[in-house]
Amino acid sequence: MKKLLAAMLCLALLLPCAFSAAEAPAKTRMATLNVDNVFAIQGILPDGYILLPQTADPGRYIAAIVPSEAQSGRVAIVLSIAYDELLSDVKRMNDLDENALAQIEATFREEEDTEISYRETDYGTKVMVVRLLDETGATQAVDFYTIYLGFEVEIILFPYDADGGQLYAADGTVTEEQIAMAIDFLSDMDFVPAE
Repeated sequence: MKKLLAAMLCLALLLPCAFSAAEAPAKTRMATLNVDNVFAIQGILPDGYILLPQTADPGRYIAAIVPSEAQSGRVAIVLSIAYDELLSDVKRMNDLDENALAQIEATFREEEDTEISYRETDYGTKVMVVRLLDETGATQAVDFYTIYLGFEVEIILFPYDADGGQLYAADGTVTEEQIAMAIDFLSDMDFVPAE
């Protein structure tokens, strides 16, 4: 009887784990990158978005992630992953010192009015958040930049219009909820060693 109760207790404890695992969205395989090691890139697309690969070669991947249906107030996401040999010994952006971060920041400050801050993914990887501001100080677009295993990972969010499958920047602003969505997307992205 004690064995039966112990078995039932174990099942009762495992049941919530099974349901939580079943509820988690499946990760989408986005690309395979082959530089020194082969990585399969996978992640969870935001709800209501689809992946449109644009460029893929052994060390670089570019894709657009757009709403599956045209809706006002949504953003387009451009994802870029590129290997940089100069960063080959950098495991995460967290490994860079203040001088190296300042040099990267300077490249983003060259073009437009920007506001730069830092956030972290759910797993503690540092992410540079570059807001591109209009003349009123509103956020026109947001560029997220990080480094992982020598790869520069960049996501750009911007309000968009679609015409014949082409993306065009549109008037509008990027919201804090959309910024949080991008951080979640980065947090869920995996570089899985491929066989």
